Amino acid sequence: MIYGIPSLLEFPTARDLAEFCAEHEFDFMEMNMTFPWFQAGVLSIPTLRELKQRYGIGLTIHLHDQFNPFEFSPELRQAHLDLFRFAAEVATQLDITRMTMHLMPGTYSTVNGEKKYLYEFLEPTYLHYVQTFGRFADNLLRDTDTLVCIENTTGFRPFHQDAIDLLLESDHFGLTFDIGHNYKAGGSDEAFILAHDRKLRHFHIHDCSFSSNHLAFGAGGLDLMRYLDMARSHDCSVVAEVKESSALVQSKDYLIRHGCWNR
Repeated sequence: MIYGIPSLLEFPTARDLAEFCAEHEFDFMEMNMTFPWFQAGVLSIPTLRELKQRYGIGLTIHLHDQFNPFEFSPELRQAHLDLFRFAAEVATQLDITRMTMHLMPGTYSTVNGEKKYLYEFLEPTYLHYVQTFGRFADNLLRDTDTLVCIENTTGFRPFHQDAIDLLLESDHFGLTFDIGHNYKAGGSDEAFILAHDRKLRHFHIHDCSFSSNHLAFGAGGLDLMRYLDMARSHDCSVVAEVKESSALVQSKDYLIRHGCWNR
Protein backbone atom coordinates (compact mmCIF):
# COMPACT_ATOMS: atom_id res chain seq x y z
CA MET A 1 0.00 0.00 0.00
CA ILE A 2 1.29 3.48 -0.80
CA TYR A 3 1.07 6.47 1.51
CA GLY A 4 1.03 10.15 0.63
CA ILE A 5 1.11 13.52 2.32
CA PRO A 6 -1.29 16.44 1.89
CA SER A 7 -0.46 20.04 1.05
CA LEU A 8 0.61 21.89 4.19
CA LEU A 9 0.90 25.58 5.01
CA GLU A 10 4.41 24.88 6.30
CA PHE A 11 5.60 24.14 2.76
CA PRO A 12 4.62 27.04 0.46
CA THR A 13 6.21 25.59 -2.68
CA ALA A 14 5.92 22.28 -4.48
CA ARG A 15 9.65 21.76 -4.00
CA ASP A 16 9.43 22.21 -0.22
CA LEU A 17 6.63 19.64 -0.03
CA ALA A 18 8.44 17.21 -2.34
CA GLU A 19 11.63 17.39 -0.26
CA PHE A 20 9.73 16.56 2.92
CA CYS A 21 7.84 13.76 1.17
CA ALA A 22 11.06 12.12 -0.03
CA GLU A 23 12.98 12.71 3.20
CA HIS A 24 10.36 10.82 5.20
CA GLU A 25 9.90 8.10 2.56
CA PHE A 26 6.28 8.78 1.70
CA ASP A 27 5.27 7.65 -1.78
CA PHE A 28 3.43 10.68 -3.12
CA MET A 29 2.25 14.18 -2.37
CA GLU A 30 -1.26 15.49 -2.86
CA MET A 31 -1.40 18.90 -4.53
CA ASN A 32 -4.42 20.78 -3.22
CA MET A 33 -5.45 23.39 -5.77
CA THR A 34 -7.00 25.51 -3.03
CA PHE A 35 -3.43 26.53 -2.13
CA PRO A 36 -2.10 29.42 -4.27
CA TRP A 37 1.11 27.57 -5.16
CA PHE A 38 -0.87 24.76 -6.79
CA GLN A 39 -3.02 26.96 -9.01
CA ALA A 40 -2.87 27.86 -12.69
CA GLY A 41 -0.32 30.54 -13.41
CA VAL A 42 1.94 29.34 -10.59
CA LEU A 43 2.00 25.57 -10.88
CA SER A 44 4.70 24.51 -13.34
CA ILE A 45 4.43 21.20 -15.14
CA PRO A 46 8.18 21.10 -16.01
CA THR A 47 9.06 21.76 -12.36
CA LEU A 48 6.71 19.04 -11.13
CA ARG A 49 8.12 16.58 -13.67
CA GLU A 50 11.63 17.36 -12.41
CA LEU A 51 10.55 16.92 -8.79
CA LYS A 52 8.97 13.54 -9.55
CA GLN A 53 12.17 12.33 -11.16
CA ARG A 54 14.57 13.85 -8.65
CA TYR A 55 12.79 12.62 -5.53
CA GLY A 56 11.19 9.46 -6.90
CA ILE A 57 7.71 10.41 -5.69
CA GLY A 58 4.25 10.30 -7.19
CA LEU A 59 1.64 13.05 -7.39
CA THR A 60 -2.09 13.27 -6.85
CA ILE A 61 -4.43 16.26 -7.23
CA HIS A 62 -7.05 17.56 -4.85
CA LEU A 63 -9.33 19.89 -6.78
CA HIS A 64 -10.15 23.20 -5.13
CA ASP A 65 -12.17 22.64 -1.96
CA GLN A 66 -15.00 24.72 -3.45
CA PHE A 67 -14.84 23.13 -6.89
CA ASN A 68 -18.41 22.91 -8.15
CA PRO A 69 -19.13 22.35 -11.86
CA PHE A 70 -22.86 22.07 -11.06
CA GLU A 71 -23.44 25.75 -10.33
CA PHE A 72 -26.72 27.15 -11.65
CA SER A 73 -24.87 30.30 -12.74
CA PRO A 74 -23.51 29.60 -16.25
CA GLU A 75 -20.55 31.93 -15.68
CA LEU A 76 -19.50 30.19 -12.47
CA ARG A 77 -20.16 26.77 -13.94
CA GLN A 78 -17.88 27.56 -16.88
CA ALA A 79 -15.15 28.80 -14.55
CA HIS A 80 -15.18 25.48 -12.70
CA LEU A 81 -15.09 23.54 -15.97
CA ASP A 82 -12.08 25.62 -17.03
CA LEU A 83 -10.41 24.76 -13.73
CA PHE A 84 -11.04 21.08 -14.35
CA ARG A 85 -9.64 21.36 -17.87
CA PHE A 86 -6.40 22.72 -16.40
CA ALA A 87 -6.27 19.97 -13.74
CA ALA A 88 -6.86 17.32 -16.41
CA GLU A 89 -4.01 18.74 -18.49
CA VAL A 90 -1.68 18.54 -15.48
CA ALA A 91 -2.81 14.99 -14.74
CA THR A 92 -2.36 13.89 -18.34
CA GLN A 93 1.11 15.37 -18.75
CA LEU A 94 2.38 14.03 -15.41
CA ASP A 95 0.67 10.61 -15.47
CA ILE A 96 -1.37 11.41 -12.37
CA THR A 97 -3.98 8.72 -11.76
CA ARG A 98 -5.92 10.22 -8.82
CA MET A 99 -7.87 13.45 -8.50
CA THR A 100 -10.14 14.07 -5.52
CA MET A 101 -13.20 16.32 -5.56
CA HIS A 102 -15.87 17.36 -3.06
CA LEU A 103 -19.60 17.62 -3.71
CA MET A 104 -20.95 20.98 -2.60
CA PRO A 105 -24.31 21.19 -0.79
CA GLY A 106 -25.15 24.35 -2.72
CA THR A 107 -27.50 27.13 -1.75
CA TYR A 108 -30.30 26.53 0.72
CA SER A 109 -33.17 28.45 2.26
CA THR A 110 -34.42 27.90 5.78
CA VAL A 111 -38.17 27.32 5.70
CA ASN A 112 -39.97 26.78 9.02
CA GLY A 113 -36.62 26.03 10.62
CA GLU A 114 -35.63 23.41 8.02
CA LYS A 115 -32.92 23.75 5.39
CA LYS A 116 -34.28 23.39 1.88
CA TYR A 117 -31.50 22.77 -0.64
CA LEU A 118 -31.84 24.23 -4.11
CA TYR A 119 -30.14 21.19 -5.63
CA GLU A 120 -32.86 19.02 -4.13
CA PHE A 121 -35.65 21.40 -5.13
CA LEU A 122 -34.33 21.48 -8.72
CA GLU A 123 -32.74 18.04 -8.81
CA PRO A 124 -33.45 17.29 -12.49
CA THR A 125 -31.50 20.42 -13.48
CA TYR A 126 -28.75 19.58 -10.98
CA LEU A 127 -28.41 16.05 -12.35
CA HIS A 128 -28.34 17.40 -15.90
CA TYR A 129 -25.25 19.41 -14.95
CA VAL A 130 -23.81 16.32 -13.25
CA GLN A 131 -24.18 14.31 -16.46
CA THR A 132 -22.72 17.17 -18.50
CA PHE A 133 -19.67 17.28 -16.25
CA GLY A 134 -19.30 13.51 -16.42
CA ARG A 135 -19.19 13.59 -20.21
CA PHE A 136 -16.79 16.56 -20.11
CA ALA A 137 -14.42 14.69 -17.77
CA ASP A 138 -14.65 11.49 -19.82
CA ASN A 139 -13.67 13.38 -22.94
CA LEU A 140 -10.67 15.07 -21.33
CA LEU A 141 -9.45 11.89 -19.65
CA ARG A 142 -10.37 9.40 -22.38
CA ASP A 143 -6.79 8.26 -23.11
CA THR A 144 -5.60 8.24 -19.49
CA ASP A 145 -5.81 6.10 -16.37
CA THR A 146 -6.87 9.10 -14.28
CA LEU A 147 -9.75 8.69 -11.85
CA VAL A 148 -11.75 11.55 -10.36
CA CYS A 149 -12.51 10.29 -6.85
CA ILE A 150 -15.48 11.82 -5.04
CA GLU A 151 -14.80 12.50 -1.36
CA ASN A 152 -17.34 12.48 1.45
CA THR A 153 -17.29 15.67 3.53
CA THR A 154 -20.25 16.66 5.72
CA GLY A 155 -22.51 13.76 4.83
CA PHE A 156 -23.87 12.87 1.40
CA ARG A 157 -27.40 14.13 0.94
CA PRO A 158 -29.87 12.19 -1.25
CA PHE A 159 -29.20 14.40 -4.26
CA HIS A 160 -25.45 13.80 -3.78
CA GLN A 161 -26.03 10.06 -3.79
CA ASP A 162 -28.03 10.35 -7.01
CA ALA A 163 -25.19 12.39 -8.55
CA ILE A 164 -22.59 9.84 -7.46
CA ASP A 165 -24.60 6.99 -8.94
CA LEU A 166 -24.57 8.79 -12.28
CA LEU A 167 -20.85 9.66 -12.19
CA LEU A 168 -19.78 6.17 -11.15
CA GLU A 169 -21.21 4.81 -14.37
CA SER A 170 -18.03 6.20 -15.94
CA ASP A 171 -14.67 4.42 -15.79
CA HIS A 172 -13.06 7.76 -14.95
CA PHE A 173 -14.82 8.24 -11.60
CA GLY A 174 -14.26 6.58 -8.27
CA LEU A 175 -14.55 7.27 -4.54
CA THR A 176 -12.30 8.77 -1.88
CA PHE A 177 -13.24 7.66 1.64
CA ASP A 178 -12.41 10.28 4.29
CA ILE A 179 -12.81 8.43 7.56
CA GLY A 180 -12.65 11.53 9.80
CA HIS A 181 -15.33 13.31 7.81
CA ASN A 182 -17.44 10.19 8.04
CA TYR A 183 -17.04 10.16 11.83
CA LYS A 184 -17.99 13.83 12.10
CA ALA A 185 -21.07 13.15 9.95
CA GLY A 186 -22.18 10.49 12.42
CA GLY A 187 -20.95 7.63 10.25
CA SER A 188 -23.65 8.39 7.70
CA ASP A 189 -21.49 7.92 4.58
CA GLU A 190 -19.83 4.60 5.30
CA ALA A 191 -22.71 2.33 4.29
CA PHE A 192 -23.19 4.20 1.00
CA ILE A 193 -19.47 4.08 0.19
CA LEU A 194 -19.18 0.39 1.02
CA ALA A 195 -22.23 -0.33 -1.12
CA HIS A 196 -20.13 1.11 -3.98
CA ASP A 197 -16.83 -0.38 -2.86
CA ARG A 198 -16.03 -1.62 -6.35
CA LYS A 199 -15.30 2.06 -7.06
CA LEU A 200 -13.35 2.74 -3.86
CA ARG A 201 -9.85 3.82 -4.95
CA HIS A 202 -8.46 6.35 -2.47
CA PHE A 203 -8.51 7.11 1.26
CA HIS A 204 -7.98 10.17 3.42
CA ILE A 205 -7.00 8.72 6.77
CA HIS A 206 -6.54 10.73 9.95
CA ASP A 207 -7.52 10.27 13.54
CA CYS A 208 -10.41 12.08 15.10
CA SER A 209 -12.08 12.87 18.40
CA PHE A 210 -15.37 14.41 19.41
CA SER A 211 -13.84 17.89 19.40
CA SER A 212 -10.98 17.64 16.85
CA ASN A 213 -10.41 16.36 13.33
CA HIS A 214 -7.34 15.67 11.17
CA LEU A 215 -5.33 14.37 14.13
CA ALA A 216 -2.14 12.32 13.85
CA PHE A 217 -2.62 8.57 13.68
CA GLY A 218 -3.17 7.28 17.20
CA ALA A 219 -4.05 10.68 18.65
CA GLY A 220 -7.82 10.16 18.57
CA GLY A 221 -10.35 7.42 19.00
CA LEU A 222 -10.89 5.91 15.54
CA ASP A 223 -10.19 2.29 14.77
CA LEU A 224 -7.50 3.16 12.26
CA MET A 225 -6.37 -0.42 11.68
CA ARG A 226 -9.84 -1.34 10.48
CA TYR A 227 -9.70 1.38 7.84
CA LEU A 228 -6.09 0.69 6.91
CA ASP A 229 -7.05 -2.95 6.35
CA MET A 230 -10.00 -1.79 4.28
CA ALA A 231 -7.75 0.40 2.15
CA ARG A 232 -5.31 -2.46 1.65
CA SER A 233 -8.04 -4.95 0.71
CA HIS A 234 -9.35 -2.54 -1.94
CA ASP A 235 -5.85 -1.73 -3.23
CA CYS A 236 -6.32 1.95 -2.42
CA SER A 237 -3.77 4.71 -2.03
CA VAL A 238 -3.82 6.56 1.31
CA VAL A 239 -3.21 10.21 2.17
CA ALA A 240 -2.29 10.79 5.81
CA GLU A 241 -4.46 13.90 5.90
CA VAL A 242 -3.12 15.83 8.87
CA LYS A 243 -2.25 19.52 9.01
CA GLU A 244 1.31 19.64 10.37
CA SER A 245 4.57 17.96 9.43
CA SER A 246 5.06 16.78 13.03
CA ALA A 247 1.72 14.95 12.79
CA LEU A 248 2.89 13.26 9.59
CA VAL A 249 6.01 12.01 11.37
CA GLN A 250 3.84 10.78 14.26
CA SER A 251 1.52 9.04 11.79
CA LYS A 252 4.45 7.35 10.05
CA ASP A 253 5.68 6.10 13.43
CA TYR A 254 2.21 4.66 14.07
CA LEU A 255 2.31 2.81 10.75
CA ILE A 256 5.75 1.41 11.55
CA ARG A 257 4.69 0.23 15.02
CA HIS A 258 1.64 -1.52 13.57
CA GLY A 259 3.53 -3.24 10.76
CA CYS A 260 1.95 -1.17 7.98
CA TRP A 261 5.09 0.60 6.73
CA ASN A 262 6.77 -1.78 4.32
CA ARG A 263 9.92 -0.10 3.06
